[in-house]
Amino acid sequence: MPYRIGSAQGFYGDDVTRALPMIEGGHVDVVCFEALSELTLAILQKDRLANPARGYTFDLKIIAEKILPLAFERGIPLITNGGGLNPLGAAAMVRETAARLGLGGLKIAAITGDDVLDRLPEIQVGDDLRHLESGARLADEANQNWVTANVYLGAAPIVEALQAGAHIVITGRVADPCLYLAPLIAHYGWAWDDWDRLAAGICCGHLLECTGQVVGGNSLALIDEIDPREMAQLGYPMAEVEADGSFVVTRTPETPGMVTLETVKEQLLYEIHDPAHYVTPDVVADFTTLHLADDGADRVRVTGVSGHPRPDKLKLNLARLEGWMRELIFTVGAPHAWTKVDQLQRMLAETWKDLPIERVHIDYLGMNSLYAGAPLPPDPLEVVVRVVFSAESQDVLKTAVRRIMANGLSGPAGMSVSGATVGGDPRAVVGLFPTLLGRDQVQPDIQYLAVASD
Repeated sequence: MPYRIGSAQGFYGDDVTRALPMIEGGHVDVVCFEALSELTLAILQKDRLANPARGYTFDLKIIAEKILPLAFERGIPLITNGGGLNPLGAAAMVRETAARLGLGGLKIAAITGDDVLDRLPEIQVGDDLRHLESGARLADEANQNWVTANVYLGAAPIVEALQAGAHIVITGRVADPCLYLAPLIAHYGWAWDDWDRLAAGICCGHLLECTGQVVGGNSLALIDEIDPREMAQLGYPMAEVEADGSFVVTRTPETPGMVTLETVKEQLLYEIHDPAHYVTPDVVADFTTLHLADDGADRVRVTGVSGHPRPDKLKLNLARLEGWMRELIFTVGAPHAWTKVDQLQRMLAETWKDLPIERVHIDYLGMNSLYAGAPLPPDPLEVVVRVVFSAESQDVLKTAVRRIMANGLSGPAGMSVSGATVGGDPRAVVGLFPTLLGRDQVQPDIQYLAVASD
Protein backbone atom coordinates (compact mmCIF):
# COMPACT_ATOMS: atom_id res chain seq x y z
CA MET A 1 0.00 0.00 0.00
CA PRO A 2 1.46 3.43 -0.86
CA TYR A 3 2.42 5.88 1.86
CA ARG A 4 0.12 8.90 1.76
CA ILE A 5 1.32 12.47 2.41
CA GLY A 6 -1.03 15.41 2.81
CA SER A 7 -0.08 19.05 2.33
CA ALA A 8 -2.06 21.64 4.30
CA GLN A 9 0.06 24.80 4.22
CA GLY A 10 2.05 26.61 1.56
CA PHE A 11 2.71 29.96 3.25
CA TYR A 12 2.25 31.82 6.54
CA GLY A 13 -1.46 32.55 6.73
CA ASP A 14 -2.64 29.66 4.56
CA ASP A 15 -5.82 27.88 5.68
CA VAL A 16 -4.30 25.04 7.70
CA THR A 17 -7.74 23.68 8.63
CA ARG A 18 -7.87 22.09 5.18
CA ALA A 19 -5.91 19.29 6.84
CA LEU A 20 -9.09 18.26 8.66
CA PRO A 21 -10.94 16.54 5.78
CA MET A 22 -7.74 14.64 4.92
CA ILE A 23 -7.49 13.35 8.48
CA GLU A 24 -11.19 12.85 9.13
CA GLY A 25 -11.56 10.81 5.96
CA GLY A 26 -8.55 8.62 6.72
CA HIS A 27 -6.88 9.69 3.48
CA VAL A 28 -3.35 10.39 4.78
CA ASP A 29 -0.59 8.86 6.89
CA VAL A 30 1.18 12.16 7.62
CA VAL A 31 0.45 15.87 7.06
CA CYS A 32 3.03 18.57 6.34
CA PHE A 33 2.71 22.33 6.88
CA GLU A 34 5.22 24.53 5.00
CA ALA A 35 5.11 28.12 6.30
CA LEU A 36 8.43 29.86 5.77
CA SER A 37 10.02 32.30 3.38
CA GLU A 38 12.71 34.93 3.91
CA LEU A 39 9.99 37.56 4.26
CA THR A 40 8.23 35.37 6.84
CA LEU A 41 11.42 35.06 8.87
CA ALA A 42 11.80 38.85 8.84
CA ILE A 43 8.21 39.20 10.08
CA LEU A 44 8.84 36.64 12.80
CA GLN A 45 11.99 38.48 13.86
CA LYS A 46 9.92 41.64 14.29
CA ASP A 47 7.50 39.63 16.45
CA ARG A 48 10.35 38.20 18.51
CA LEU A 49 11.91 41.60 19.11
CA ALA A 50 8.58 42.79 20.51
CA ASN A 51 8.14 39.62 22.57
CA PRO A 52 11.04 37.15 23.05
CA ALA A 53 8.53 34.33 23.60
CA ARG A 54 7.31 34.68 19.99
CA GLY A 55 9.14 34.15 16.71
CA TYR A 56 6.91 31.32 15.45
CA THR A 57 3.84 31.49 13.22
CA PHE A 58 0.37 32.20 14.56
CA ASP A 59 -0.80 29.27 12.41
CA LEU A 60 0.77 26.88 14.91
CA LYS A 61 -1.82 27.83 17.50
CA ILE A 62 -4.56 26.81 15.05
CA ILE A 63 -2.75 23.54 14.29
CA ALA A 64 -2.38 22.78 17.99
CA GLU A 65 -5.98 23.52 18.88
CA LYS A 66 -7.95 22.33 15.85
CA ILE A 67 -5.86 19.73 14.03
CA LEU A 68 -3.48 18.07 16.47
CA PRO A 69 -6.16 16.45 18.67
CA LEU A 70 -7.70 14.58 15.72
CA ALA A 71 -4.31 13.68 14.23
CA PHE A 72 -3.05 12.40 17.59
CA GLU A 73 -6.19 10.30 18.06
CA ARG A 74 -5.69 8.67 14.67
CA GLY A 75 -1.91 8.27 14.87
CA ILE A 76 -1.10 10.70 12.05
CA PRO A 77 2.14 12.68 12.62
CA LEU A 78 2.26 16.39 11.77
CA ILE A 79 5.38 18.14 10.44
CA THR A 80 5.77 21.92 10.30
CA ASN A 81 8.54 24.48 9.86
CA GLY A 82 6.25 27.08 11.47
CA GLY A 83 8.63 27.07 14.43
CA GLY A 84 10.38 29.81 12.48
CA LEU A 85 12.93 31.55 14.69
CA ASN A 86 11.73 29.94 17.90
CA PRO A 87 10.92 26.22 17.55
CA LEU A 88 11.40 25.68 21.29
CA GLY A 89 8.93 28.43 22.14
CA ALA A 90 6.50 26.96 19.62
CA ALA A 91 6.90 23.50 21.13
CA ALA A 92 6.23 24.88 24.61
CA MET A 93 3.04 26.51 23.35
CA VAL A 94 1.93 23.27 21.69
CA ARG A 95 2.62 21.28 24.85
CA GLU A 96 0.63 23.74 26.95
CA THR A 97 -2.26 23.61 24.48
CA ALA A 98 -2.15 19.81 24.25
CA ALA A 99 -2.13 19.46 28.03
CA ARG A 100 -5.18 21.71 28.29
CA LEU A 101 -6.93 19.58 25.67
CA GLY A 102 -6.08 16.36 27.54
CA LEU A 103 -3.68 14.88 24.96
CA GLY A 104 -1.74 12.80 27.45
CA GLY A 105 1.27 10.95 26.05
CA LEU A 106 1.76 13.39 23.16
CA LYS A 107 5.42 13.67 22.09
CA ILE A 108 6.67 16.90 20.53
CA ALA A 109 10.01 17.28 18.73
CA ALA A 110 11.57 20.74 18.35
CA ILE A 111 14.42 20.97 15.84
CA THR A 112 16.90 23.84 16.07
CA GLY A 113 20.35 24.62 14.66
CA ASP A 114 19.35 26.48 11.51
CA ASP A 115 19.51 29.91 13.20
CA VAL A 116 23.16 31.01 13.20
CA LEU A 117 22.64 34.75 13.75
CA ASP A 118 24.48 34.73 17.08
CA ARG A 119 27.32 32.68 15.57
CA LEU A 120 28.12 34.99 12.64
CA PRO A 121 31.49 36.23 14.01
CA GLU A 122 32.62 32.64 14.56
CA ILE A 123 31.31 31.44 11.19
CA GLN A 124 32.96 34.26 9.24
CA VAL A 125 36.32 33.23 10.66
CA GLY A 126 35.84 29.60 9.72
CA ASP A 127 34.29 30.01 6.28
CA ASP A 128 34.74 32.42 3.38
CA LEU A 129 31.13 33.50 2.94
CA ARG A 130 30.49 35.11 -0.44
CA HIS A 131 27.30 36.38 -2.06
CA LEU A 132 26.02 33.72 -4.47
CA GLU A 133 25.50 36.22 -7.29
CA SER A 134 27.91 39.11 -6.78
CA GLY A 135 30.76 37.25 -5.12
CA ALA A 136 31.09 39.94 -2.43
CA ARG A 137 32.51 38.80 0.90
CA LEU A 138 30.15 38.95 3.86
CA ALA A 139 32.88 40.36 6.08
CA ASP A 140 33.35 43.30 3.69
CA GLU A 141 29.72 44.41 3.73
CA ALA A 142 29.37 47.94 5.16
CA ASN A 143 25.86 47.22 6.42
CA GLN A 144 26.15 44.50 9.04
CA ASN A 145 22.69 45.10 10.49
CA TRP A 146 21.66 41.45 10.13
CA VAL A 147 18.28 40.54 11.56
CA THR A 148 18.14 36.87 10.55
CA ALA A 149 20.67 34.26 9.45
CA ASN A 150 19.21 30.84 8.74
CA VAL A 151 20.66 27.74 7.13
CA TYR A 152 18.45 25.52 4.99
CA LEU A 153 18.46 22.21 6.86
CA GLY A 154 17.56 18.90 5.26
CA ALA A 155 15.39 15.96 6.20
CA ALA A 156 17.72 14.11 8.61
CA PRO A 157 16.63 15.57 11.97
CA ILE A 158 12.95 15.18 11.04
CA VAL A 159 13.56 11.53 10.14
CA GLU A 160 15.21 10.98 13.51
CA ALA A 161 12.31 12.65 15.34
CA LEU A 162 9.70 10.58 13.49
CA GLN A 163 11.58 7.37 14.16
CA ALA A 164 11.69 8.36 17.85
CA GLY A 165 7.89 8.48 17.87
CA ALA A 166 7.21 12.21 17.69
CA HIS A 167 3.56 13.03 17.06
CA ILE A 168 4.34 16.56 15.88
CA VAL A 169 7.71 17.81 14.59
CA ILE A 170 8.34 21.56 14.76
CA THR A 171 11.34 22.95 12.90
CA GLY A 172 12.94 26.21 11.90
CA ARG A 173 14.30 26.77 8.38
CA VAL A 174 14.12 23.35 6.76
CA ALA A 175 14.14 23.48 2.96
CA ASP A 176 10.54 23.28 1.76
CA PRO A 177 10.48 19.90 -0.06
CA CYS A 178 12.60 18.24 2.64
CA LEU A 179 9.62 18.42 5.00
CA TYR A 180 7.91 15.92 2.68
CA LEU A 181 10.99 13.82 1.95
CA ALA A 182 11.56 13.12 5.65
CA PRO A 183 8.48 10.97 6.34
CA LEU A 184 9.20 8.93 3.20
CA ILE A 185 12.71 8.13 4.41
CA ALA A 186 11.40 7.34 7.89
CA HIS A 187 8.69 5.05 6.49
CA TYR A 188 10.53 3.25 3.72
CA GLY A 189 14.05 3.35 5.14
CA TRP A 190 15.59 4.80 1.98
CA ALA A 191 19.38 5.06 2.13
CA TRP A 192 20.92 8.53 2.31
CA ASP A 193 22.80 7.84 -0.93
CA ASP A 194 19.85 6.38 -2.84
CA TRP A 195 19.86 9.48 -4.99
CA ASP A 196 17.02 8.55 -7.35
CA ARG A 197 14.56 7.78 -4.56
CA LEU A 198 15.60 10.85 -2.60
CA ALA A 199 15.12 12.97 -5.71
CA ALA A 200 11.68 11.45 -6.23
CA GLY A 201 10.79 12.41 -2.67
CA ILE A 202 12.01 15.95 -3.30
CA CYS A 203 9.93 16.15 -6.48
CA CYS A 204 6.91 14.95 -4.53
CA GLY A 205 7.52 17.61 -1.88
CA HIS A 206 7.96 20.32 -4.49
CA LEU A 207 4.65 19.43 -6.12
CA LEU A 208 2.81 19.45 -2.79
CA GLU A 209 4.44 22.35 -0.96
CA CYS A 210 2.35 25.16 -2.50
CA THR A 211 -1.00 23.55 -1.60
CA GLY A 212 -3.64 25.25 -3.76
CA GLN A 213 -1.39 25.77 -6.78
CA VAL A 214 -1.35 22.13 -7.83
CA VAL A 215 -5.12 21.66 -7.40
CA GLY A 216 -6.24 24.50 -9.65
CA GLY A 217 -5.24 27.65 -7.82
CA ASN A 218 -3.03 30.22 -9.54
CA SER A 219 -3.43 28.26 -12.77
CA LEU A 220 -3.31 29.80 -16.22
CA ALA A 221 -3.96 26.41 -17.81
CA LEU A 222 -7.33 26.08 -16.06
CA ILE A 223 -8.42 29.70 -16.41
CA ASP A 224 -11.43 28.65 -18.54
CA GLU A 225 -12.13 25.36 -16.76
CA ILE A 226 -12.17 25.79 -13.00
CA ASP A 227 -15.23 27.28 -11.29
CA PRO A 228 -14.06 30.53 -9.64
CA ARG A 229 -16.35 29.84 -6.70
CA GLU A 230 -14.37 26.67 -5.98
CA MET A 231 -11.11 28.57 -5.74
CA ALA A 232 -12.06 29.80 -2.25
CA GLN A 233 -12.53 26.23 -1.00
CA LEU A 234 -9.98 24.08 -2.83
CA GLY A 235 -9.32 20.64 -1.41
CA TYR A 236 -5.60 20.53 -0.70
CA PRO A 237 -3.23 18.03 -2.36
CA MET A 238 -2.01 14.62 -1.34
CA ALA A 239 0.51 12.17 -2.78
CA GLU A 240 0.43 8.38 -2.75
CA VAL A 241 4.08 7.33 -2.77
CA GLU A 242 5.40 3.84 -3.54
CA ALA A 243 8.57 2.31 -2.12
CA ASP A 244 10.38 2.79 -5.45
CA GLY A 245 9.75 6.57 -5.33
CA SER A 246 7.00 6.71 -7.95
CA PHE A 247 3.92 8.56 -6.80
CA VAL A 248 0.49 9.89 -7.69
CA VAL A 249 -0.50 13.50 -7.05
CA THR A 250 -4.18 13.84 -6.14
CA ARG A 251 -6.36 15.89 -3.80
CA THR A 252 -8.64 15.39 -0.83
CA PRO A 253 -11.66 13.39 -2.04
CA GLU A 254 -15.03 15.11 -2.38
CA THR A 255 -13.53 18.61 -2.24
CA PRO A 256 -13.36 21.33 -4.91
CA GLY A 257 -10.42 21.65 -7.25
CA MET A 258 -8.70 19.90 -10.14
CA VAL A 259 -5.46 17.96 -10.47
CA THR A 260 -4.44 17.64 -14.11
CA LEU A 261 -1.30 17.19 -16.15
CA GLU A 262 -1.37 20.95 -16.67
CA THR A 263 -1.57 21.91 -12.98
CA VAL A 264 1.24 19.48 -12.16
CA LYS A 265 3.42 20.90 -14.94
CA GLU A 266 2.78 24.44 -13.75
CA GLN A 267 3.79 23.61 -10.19
CA LEU A 268 6.73 21.50 -11.33
CA LEU A 269 8.31 24.57 -12.96
CA TYR A 270 7.42 26.96 -10.13
CA GLU A 271 10.55 28.55 -8.58
CA ILE A 272 12.84 26.21 -10.52
CA HIS A 273 15.93 27.85 -12.01
CA ASP A 274 17.38 24.70 -13.58
CA PRO A 275 15.05 21.67 -13.85
CA ALA A 276 18.07 19.42 -14.44
CA HIS A 277 19.85 20.65 -11.34
CA TYR A 278 17.40 21.36 -8.51
CA VAL A 279 19.67 21.71 -5.48
CA THR A 280 18.41 20.72 -2.04
CA PRO A 281 20.28 19.87 1.17
CA ASP A 282 19.73 16.12 0.69
CA VAL A 283 20.05 15.56 -3.06
CA VAL A 284 20.37 17.32 -6.41
CA ALA A 285 17.23 16.38 -8.34
CA ASP A 286 16.90 16.13 -12.10
CA PHE A 287 13.31 16.75 -13.22
CA THR A 288 14.13 16.45 -16.93
CA THR A 289 14.07 12.65 -16.75
CA LEU A 290 10.64 12.31 -15.14
CA HIS A 291 7.44 11.20 -16.84
CA LEU A 292 3.92 12.43 -16.11
CA ALA A 293 0.88 10.30 -16.92
CA ASP A 294 -2.85 10.68 -16.46
CA ASP A 295 -3.89 8.16 -13.81
CA GLY A 296 -7.61 8.91 -13.77
CA ALA A 297 -9.76 11.75 -12.52
CA ASP A 298 -7.70 14.18 -10.41
CA ARG A 299 -4.73 11.81 -10.46
CA VAL A 300 -1.33 12.33 -12.11
CA ARG A 301 1.37 9.69 -11.83
CA VAL A 302 5.03 10.78 -11.62
CA THR A 303 7.87 8.37 -12.43
CA GLY A 304 11.48 8.50 -13.57
CA VAL A 305 12.89 11.27 -11.36
CA SER A 306 16.66 10.97 -11.12
CA GLY A 307 19.11 12.35 -8.59
CA HIS A 308 22.74 13.16 -7.98
CA PRO A 309 24.83 13.41 -4.79
CA ARG A 310 23.94 16.14 -2.35
CA PRO A 311 25.94 19.41 -2.37
CA ASP A 312 28.96 19.83 -0.12
CA LYS A 313 27.60 23.06 1.37
CA LEU A 314 24.26 24.30 2.65
CA LYS A 315 22.53 27.51 1.67
CA LEU A 316 22.62 30.28 4.26
CA ASN A 317 20.31 33.26 3.82
CA LEU A 318 20.99 36.40 5.81
CA ALA A 319 18.56 39.30 5.99
CA ARG A 320 19.40 42.83 7.07
CA LEU A 321 17.52 46.05 7.62
CA GLU A 322 18.14 48.42 4.70
CA GLY A 323 15.91 51.30 5.70
CA TRP A 324 12.19 51.98 5.34
CA MET A 325 9.73 52.53 2.52
CA ARG A 326 6.31 54.11 1.97
CA GLU A 327 3.77 53.99 -0.81
CA LEU A 328 1.24 56.57 -1.96
CA ILE A 329 -1.33 56.00 -4.69
CA PHE A 330 -2.70 59.01 -6.59
CA THR A 331 -5.41 59.15 -9.25
CA VAL A 332 -5.71 61.74 -12.00
CA GLY A 333 -8.22 61.84 -14.83
CA ALA A 334 -8.93 63.37 -18.20
CA PRO A 335 -8.60 65.83 -19.77
CA HIS A 336 -4.83 66.16 -20.14
CA ALA A 337 -4.08 63.20 -17.83
CA TRP A 338 -0.39 62.97 -18.72
CA THR A 339 0.10 66.70 -18.17
CA LYS A 340 -1.35 66.26 -14.69
CA VAL A 341 0.94 63.28 -14.03
CA ASP A 342 3.92 65.43 -15.01
CA GLN A 343 2.71 68.19 -12.68
CA LEU A 344 2.34 65.66 -9.85
CA GLN A 345 5.90 64.37 -10.28
CA ARG A 346 7.38 67.88 -10.38
CA MET A 347 5.37 68.86 -7.30
CA LEU A 348 6.67 65.79 -5.42
CA ALA A 349 10.27 66.59 -6.36
CA GLU A 350 9.96 70.17 -5.16
CA THR A 351 8.15 69.25 -1.94
CA TRP A 352 10.78 66.67 -1.00
CA LYS A 353 13.92 68.38 -2.34
CA ASP A 354 15.55 68.91 1.07
CA LEU A 355 14.58 65.52 2.56
CA PRO A 356 17.09 62.64 2.59
CA ILE A 357 14.91 60.37 0.50
CA GLU A 358 17.06 57.69 -1.10
CA ARG A 359 14.86 56.46 -3.91
CA VAL A 360 11.61 57.39 -5.62
CA HIS A 361 9.99 54.93 -8.00
CA ILE A 362 6.88 55.77 -10.01
CA ASP A 363 4.71 53.48 -12.11
CA TYR A 364 1.15 53.41 -13.37
CA LEU A 365 -1.17 50.70 -12.12
CA GLY A 366 -2.87 48.85 -14.92
CA MET A 367 -0.43 50.19 -17.50
CA ASN A 368 3.18 49.29 -16.68
CA SER A 369 3.39 48.15 -13.06
CA LEU A 370 3.62 44.47 -14.04
CA TYR A 371 5.31 44.82 -17.42
CA ALA A 372 8.01 47.47 -17.32
CA GLY A 373 8.41 49.27 -20.61
CA ALA A 374 4.88 48.54 -21.78
CA PRO A 375 3.61 51.14 -24.25
CA LEU A 376 1.47 53.80 -22.61
CA PRO A 377 -1.78 55.07 -24.17
CA PRO A 378 -1.50 58.61 -25.63
CA ASP A 379 -4.59 60.11 -23.98
CA PRO A 380 -5.94 57.91 -21.16
CA LEU A 381 -9.21 58.59 -19.41
CA GLU A 382 -7.50 58.07 -16.04
CA VAL A 383 -4.11 57.19 -14.59
CA VAL A 384 -3.42 55.54 -11.22
CA VAL A 385 0.04 56.67 -10.10
CA ARG A 386 1.92 54.58 -7.55
CA VAL A 387 4.79 56.37 -5.83
CA VAL A 388 7.18 54.26 -3.75
CA PHE A 389 9.90 56.06 -1.82
CA SER A 390 12.48 55.01 0.75
CA ALA A 391 14.75 56.50 3.43
CA GLU A 392 16.90 55.35 6.32
CA SER A 393 14.53 56.88 8.85
CA GLN A 394 10.83 56.31 9.39
CA ASP A 395 10.50 59.94 10.50
CA VAL A 396 11.73 61.17 7.11
CA LEU A 397 8.97 59.21 5.39
CA LYS A 398 6.32 60.48 7.77
CA THR A 399 7.48 64.04 7.12
CA ALA A 400 7.35 63.42 3.37
CA VAL A 401 3.74 62.26 3.58
CA ARG A 402 2.69 65.22 5.73
CA ARG A 403 4.29 67.65 3.28
CA ILE A 404 2.64 66.24 0.20
CA MET A 405 -0.74 66.09 1.92
CA ALA A 406 -0.38 69.79 2.76
CA ASN A 407 -0.48 70.39 -0.99
CA GLY A 408 -3.86 68.69 -1.28
CA LEU A 409 -5.62 71.75 -2.70
CA SER A 410 -2.61 73.00 -4.62
CA GLY A 411 -1.94 70.06 -6.89
CA PRO A 412 -3.03 69.03 -10.38
CA ALA A 413 -6.70 69.50 -11.22
CA GLY A 414 -8.89 66.67 -9.95
CA MET A 415 -6.03 64.79 -8.29
CA SER A 416 -7.00 62.42 -5.46
CA VAL A 417 -4.99 60.15 -3.17
CA SER A 418 -5.85 56.82 -1.59
CA GLY A 419 -6.63 57.38 2.07
CA ALA A 420 -5.45 53.88 2.93
CA THR A 421 -1.97 54.68 1.66
CA VAL A 422 -1.91 58.05 3.44
CA GLY A 423 -2.70 56.41 6.75
CA GLY A 424 -0.22 53.56 6.36
CA ASP A 425 2.95 53.05 8.36
CA PRO A 426 6.48 52.84 6.96
CA ARG A 427 7.53 49.29 6.12
CA ALA A 428 10.97 47.87 6.74
CA VAL A 429 13.13 47.22 3.69
CA VAL A 430 14.83 43.86 4.18
CA GLY A 431 17.78 42.97 1.98
CA LEU A 432 19.03 39.41 1.46
CA PHE A 433 22.56 38.05 1.33
CA PRO A 434 22.48 34.45 0.07
CA THR A 435 25.64 32.42 0.57
CA LEU A 436 26.90 28.89 1.22
CA LEU A 437 28.11 27.40 4.48
CA GLY A 438 30.06 24.21 5.10
CA ARG A 439 28.02 21.36 6.54
CA ASP A 440 30.49 20.99 9.38
CA GLN A 441 29.46 24.44 10.62
CA VAL A 442 25.84 23.36 11.15
CA GLN A 443 24.69 21.13 13.98
CA PRO A 444 20.95 20.44 14.10
CA ASP A 445 19.58 19.62 17.53
CA ILE A 446 16.38 17.86 18.60
CA GLN A 447 14.65 18.44 21.91
CA TYR A 448 11.62 16.44 22.96
CA LEU A 449 8.74 17.69 25.06
CA ALA A 450 5.99 15.43 26.32
CA VAL A 451 2.51 15.82 27.71
CA ALA A 452 2.13 13.77 30.86
CA SER A 453 -0.33 10.90 30.70
CA ASP A 454 -3.20 10.86 33.17
